[in-house]
Amino acid sequence: MIGKHFGSYKIEAKIGEGGMGVVYRARDIDLDRPVAIKMVRDTTVKPGSEGTEAVARFLREAKAASRLQHPAIVHIYKYGVQDDTRYLVMEFIEGKNLRAMINHRPLAPAKICELAVQIADGLGVAHEMGVVHRDLKLENIMVTTRGQVKILDFGLAKVVELPSAAEEATIDEDYKTQLGTVLGTVSSMSPEQALGRNVDAKADIFSLGVVLYEMATGLNPFLGPTPQATLSRILSHQPELVSLINPSIPPELERLVHLCLRKDPKQRPSAPEVTNACKRLLSTATQWASVAQQDASDTPGPVLIPALSESPKPIGTANFKPPSAARANVSPAPTNPAELRSLSFRYQMIRCFRILFALATITVPISFFVYLLVAAKVVRPEIVEGTAVWAYVQALVLPVLAEAEKIFTFRAVFNGWDLMIAGLGVVMLIVRHALMLPIDKLEFSAKTKLIRARSNPAQAGPVSVNDRAVNNRLALLREYAEGQRSPGKGKRLAVVSVDIVGWSRVIMGEDPLVVEHAFAEYKKFVDRALRNHRAQKTAFIAEDVISVFSNVDDAIAAAQSILSELPWFNDGVHRLRSSFHVRCGINVGELDLPAEKELRDLSSPVLDVALHMQQFAPPDTLWLSGEVLALASKSGGFEMVSSQEVDGRTTYEWRPVAVSPALRSSNPAIGAD
Repeated sequence: MIGKHFGSYKIEAKIGEGGMGVVYRARDIDLDRPVAIKMVRDTTVKPGSEGTEAVARFLREAKAASRLQHPAIVHIYKYGVQDDTRYLVMEFIEGKNLRAMINHRPLAPAKICELAVQIADGLGVAHEMGVVHRDLKLENIMVTTRGQVKILDFGLAKVVELPSAAEEATIDEDYKTQLGTVLGTVSSMSPEQALGRNVDAKADIFSLGVVLYEMATGLNPFLGPTPQATLSRILSHQPELVSLINPSIPPELERLVHLCLRKDPKQRPSAPEVTNACKRLLSTATQWASVAQQDASDTPGPVLIPALSESPKPIGTANFKPPSAARANVSPAPTNPAELRSLSFRYQMIRCFRILFALATITVPISFFVYLLVAAKVVRPEIVEGTAVWAYVQALVLPVLAEAEKIFTFRAVFNGWDLMIAGLGVVMLIVRHALMLPIDKLEFSAKTKLIRARSNPAQAGPVSVNDRAVNNRLALLREYAEGQRSPGKGKRLAVVSVDIVGWSRVIMGEDPLVVEHAFAEYKKFVDRALRNHRAQKTAFIAEDVISVFSNVDDAIAAAQSILSELPWFNDGVHRLRSSFHVRCGINVGELDLPAEKELRDLSSPVLDVALHMQQFAPPDTLWLSGEVLALASKSGGFEMVSSQEVDGRTTYEWRPVAVSPALRSSNPAIGAD
């Protein structure tokens, strides 16, 4: 064919060849322009043969691509039959496909966004016209020498016909793919396509997610040793986080990639939403470069983000809008030493006032009861008469008693006991308690502010981009994680395990009554934190605590509350010489909670993993699995534990930020705890 004429076209070279046809580069003699001609020979096509499907795909491609007019979609010039050969004439693209362009190496983030805008915009137009590509992959996306994207090969496209297009509907009916048949490239097809189900535009978004993942990492997220293994990974496997493979990828772009890879089609964004997201990311491309330069100059090392920091808001498919790089991982303003000293002084002053006021006011009801005992001659009057204490008692009681006698017309006395005085004593006790309530509340507020300020000291310098990525990538994992629920199993629940570190050493040499009181207060403290975050079931087993929650957010919030408020608990709540130190572990999974069974009597791998997470965690630390953070809506302050896996699971750590030594030395009051 090369060098020969095919109608009004002169064949110049072969571009590619497959089992069903061949593609040539040719020149349109009439218009003097290069074209590509795709041919399928149908001389040997018989009903039921593979050639029939090849012709069906050829017709489908011609019909689908010809109705689409977009710079990112290859233009179809002509379709026809000549010399028993079906042919399709399309624009000739000078460039190379994305597979050759990537060559197993990731692209720059700005380049990824630039190409993604064009691909997603082209898909958006196709979806508006009722066309689903169903075979989007690197090989079917060409990039010209000027950087223009061209989407090729609509041979597997699904065309949703308009009601008025009766003739076209008949043509498509002859060659349509039967529901349940799996068509497409295995490594890039969506889960619903892999199951042979009816697909819509969201199937192309999943394939686009695979393309974006490969552009960002150079690797296919689901590729297995066999097609069956690849299909299995598409249906059940969650791909590795992009930033773990390529740390230079911005968190917002990583979020977008994993959103497209959601297993549930309803949770994926639409093509226009992906387009708009990539355009916004491109507008911040200059910030990526400056942040990367800043990261290169920073001293490496883990930086913990305070627990109160907010992670990027989850992106829903109804209103998809990733946060800009400037707003990612915003933490509360750090507390400077001067402010910390001011808060500490304020708390100490309120505390001293509360103690003095409590001592002063308690003497009022006590005076009435002392007067009652003396009047009833339980205490001999000659013992107290003439003393300063008796003078103080009379000065308090007699004026009040005189006023009461003016109001009441009776004075009940039984066997020497003056009930009027007893009643006035009870009233004074109630009044004293009412006066103490606002002072106690004021002290509690001042103490809470001080504890939070100690947990959020001033940072020595800015957080590097890698540190931000560590904290943000966990929020990204949440965006594409999906709990696979099997029939017959229990509900998906989160389990929190808490224990006291070195309890035997804490109680060594302590009075048993003091130990009993301290442990009772600890159980109240932990139980209150768990109930405040809607725990479903809780069991105290020795010094261990196990609690079950209906969702991961409540479980994480409960564990963080226990760790954050532990300094408050250690500051005067118990009387042990040693402070309490606890560690927490969280896991999530299918768990059946029979109403007739206590939590302590259950046996489940879900409970075991939570317990193991807690056992391996250091003191005053929360450990949990990556699956837990995948389902959490907030993940600020977590870091991956690179030195330890628990039961084969990737582990992440959270702890309240410790006060720096410099800040502690500048304020001796901090060390009082």
